[in-house]
Order: sequence, then structure tokens, then C-alpha cells
Amino acid sequence: MRKKEVFRRSTIVLILLVFVAARAFSGDRPNIIFLLTDDQRWDTFGFMGNKTIITPNCDKLAAEGVVFENTLHATPICQPSRASIQLGQYLNTHRCGFDAPTQNSISQQEWMKSFPVLLRESGYFTGFVGKFGYPVSAQKTKNRVNEDLAIDKGVDSQLWKREECMPKDSYDRWLGFPGQGTYHVNGKHGTEDRGDKAIAFIRAAANQKAPFALQVSFKAPHSPFSPAPEFLAMYENTNIPRHDNDLEEAFERLPEVVRTKYRGRKGYVGDEAFQNFITRYYALITGVDHVVGRIREELKSLGLDENTIIIYSSDNGYFCGSKQLSGKDLLYEESIKAPLIIYDPRQPASAGITKRQGITSTIDIAPTILGYAGLKAPSSMQGKSLLPLVSGTKNQVHKAVYGENNFANFSPVISDFNDPAERDAFSSVRSKYVRTPQFKYIRYHECTPVVEELWKITKDPQEKINLVGNPEYSSVLKKMRKMLDKFETSTRGMDSY
Repeated sequence: MRKKEVFRRSTIVLILLVFVAARAFSGDRPNIIFLLTDDQRWDTFGFMGNKTIITPNCDKLAAEGVVFENTLHATPICQPSRASIQLGQYLNTHRCGFDAPTQNSISQQEWMKSFPVLLRESGYFTGFVGKFGYPVSAQKTKNRVNEDLAIDKGVDSQLWKREECMPKDSYDRWLGFPGQGTYHVNGKHGTEDRGDKAIAFIRAAANQKAPFALQVSFKAPHSPFSPAPEFLAMYENTNIPRHDNDLEEAFERLPEVVRTKYRGRKGYVGDEAFQNFITRYYALITGVDHVVGRIREELKSLGLDENTIIIYSSDNGYFCGSKQLSGKDLLYEESIKAPLIIYDPRQPASAGITKRQGITSTIDIAPTILGYAGLKAPSSMQGKSLLPLVSGTKNQVHKAVYGENNFANFSPVISDFNDPAERDAFSSVRSKYVRTPQFKYIRYHECTPVVEELWKITKDPQEKINLVGNPEYSSVLKKMRKMLDKFETSTRGMDSY
């Protein structure tokens, strides 16, 4: 090939690369809003068939967007879940959480590969509103410092509750807070305050030349269940039905370690206790729904609605009495299934709700957001972009996903015991799962013998029939065990600090 022809083709390639790079940083990139609730069960929406809860704005968002019906939490408790979402990593890799053995902060080096930092570096005007939920420190360190520090000097021993461990300087506008926060802010309900701050950011962003990326992280519907009176009144004289697996027999099917050691066992005994909880829980969600409507109205009034992606999810599920349990943590469907709506106004409108059945994980949210911004996810992210599922060009991006629960009320870990008799006597609800489109395998690895559960989720979504021990599924069980082992090995992060 002549030198002249080589030069011509090289020039064309260079021009194309410059064009692609310029497009990635140009003003036609979409704005992105990521809405995250706290402790919201995946089916607490009208569009999910719940006939009692009042969520008209989320229902409208779902009808105009794409609903992912099989998204699973990488870990179903707030602190490690939020780190997983922003870093696109499994807990086994980033190892940031409340409890041993994953009880570390996120280092500044790790944080620099989070989606908010990468968006800002690419030219986005970024903001954070609400509960951040986990600590970022200069070096990876223990999440809980010496308890004596709290006693002697009045300093909170948990880093995620401390202002100095919030990454304020990583955003153009920081309107977040450490710890759990409160529902009473500046004379108004905390959810409405989140809405006010979100709208203030959007108005400021409208004057920027750059596209914007906003995270709104609600406290609702986390305990204490204190909704605004106007939303609680919407459920007055409403008898909310209990879930159909809120039964003694469902509780008795649970492993002994769960029945005896899980912190949320026998939740909401008696209908009065259940109604008092569930009406307040629903009212908090309706309060969030109201803010979703306010945000969308503001986008429309500013002419930003046709170029703003909205993503809605939660940091973990909630039992709400299913299996006679309260809380989250455990790896059953009520706890690990995540709501996920992705609304892209640039997509062609559909006649009804567009649903995707492909199995996905909350670690997919970060690479998806980066994909919308025209950015490639870094190699540190283990999730995959869901853009092919949104567009319908693919029906799945994973053959299986993985997750774990390490919250055991700060009990010892089994490796702390040197005496074999003590090890054999110890058990905890720490557990791991692997999920394929059809099956889910759970392993309670700190029990002697190890407790295993195998569920055919497509036929048994309420997890009534444990298939471990059923010879018909012995090959499936063997395969799922190997898959879990492989996930553990391939995702294992470092505990150095």
C-alpha cells in the first residue's frame, strides 16, 4: 500500500476518533437523574399489581420507561449495597459494610473509579442530595474505629456517620448527609426537603453549559416509619392485606439458624401491629412518589424533560411480614429483589409497560449510567450496561449473578474460633447466593454442617420447596455450588488497610 493511501486512511481514522470524543463531551449527552429509596420492596407500586399502594407518578414513569422484573441486590442492606451500586462491584470485592468480615471503608483510590467521579471528570455538572450511606476515606480502613473514642471524646465510632468521610468535594453540589438522617428537616418532612433540594439543583444545572447528573437518595421508607401527615391520611380506614406467605408454616420452613438468630424473626405479630407498620411504610413511599412527580414537572417547565434519563431503584428489599419476618439482610426474594425503572425519553413510546425478564444486578446500574454518558465502564466494574436490554437488542446480559449477606448483628466470624468444638457450635445468618434465570442457591457457610437451599424460582417464587436432597435436581445443585465457588474466587477483594 502506498504511503499516501496509508496517510489518508490514518487521517480518516483520526478524524473519526476526534468526532467520537467530541460527541462524548458535547451538549447532546443526556442529563441523568438517579433516584434511590431506602428499604423499598420491589413490588410496592401500583404498576406491580399492588392494588392498595398509591404511586401514580412512579406508575407513569414505569409506563413510559422500561421495568426490569428480575434485578437482584448484590447485598440487601444499605451501606454495602450503596457502595456496590456506585462502584459497580460486588461486596466480596469492595468489602465495605457494617459487619465482619467486610467492614471496611472505601478508599479514595477506589472512589475515583465510581460513576459519580467519572461523570464529573467527563464534563458533567454533578450533584448529590440525601443519605450517602457509606464512608470514603484516604486509605482503606476499618469502618468502626475504637469504641473508646466515642466514649471519651464524643466522636461517633462508625465512619459512615461522620462528616469527614463524606466525599463532598467530588460533586459540584453536595447536599447530602452522613448517617441515617432524619424525617424532620427545616420544619418540613425530610422527603419533601430532598425534593426541594433536587429541584434547586436542577434549576442551577439548567444554567450550565454542561449536561447534569443528579443523585437523589431518600431516607424513605426506612424506619422510623414517620410519614408526612398528608400522605398517611391517604391510607386512613384502609385495611392493607398481609402477604399470602405471611404464615406460620412459611416461618417454620426457614432454616433453624434463621428462626433462632435472625434479628427480624416473627415480625408484626397481630394485625394491629402490621397495619400500624404497613400504612406508615406505604405512606412514606407515596411521599417519595409525590417528589418524583415534582421533579418531572420541574424538568418539563425548564424544557429539560426530553433529554433527561431517570433511573429509579432501592438499596435493598423488605420482608413486610412475608415468611413472618421484618427487615431485610437475608437472601430470600423479598429482600434481594430490587425495583428498577429506566426511563429514556428518547426511546420510542410503547403502548403499555415495557418489561424485561433478563436477570440483572444492582451492580449494573453504574455501567448503565456511564453508558448513557457515552463512557466506557472501567475494568474495576463487574456489572454490565443494561442499554442493550433497554433498547431490546438483547434479552440478557448475565447468565448468573451473585450476592451475599454479612450482617449478623456484629457477632464473631467462624474463623475467630480456634477450638473445633466452638467452631462446630457456632452458627450465623451470614450467607451467599448465586442466581440464574431459573434457580437460586443459598449457602449459610458459617453453620456446621453448612446449610444449603436450592429454589426453582420460576416455579416457586415464594421459595416453599427446598430442592436440596431431591435426586432429580442433584446435577443442578452440583452446578450451582460450583458457580458460587467460582464467583467467590473471582470476585475476592483485598482486606488490606
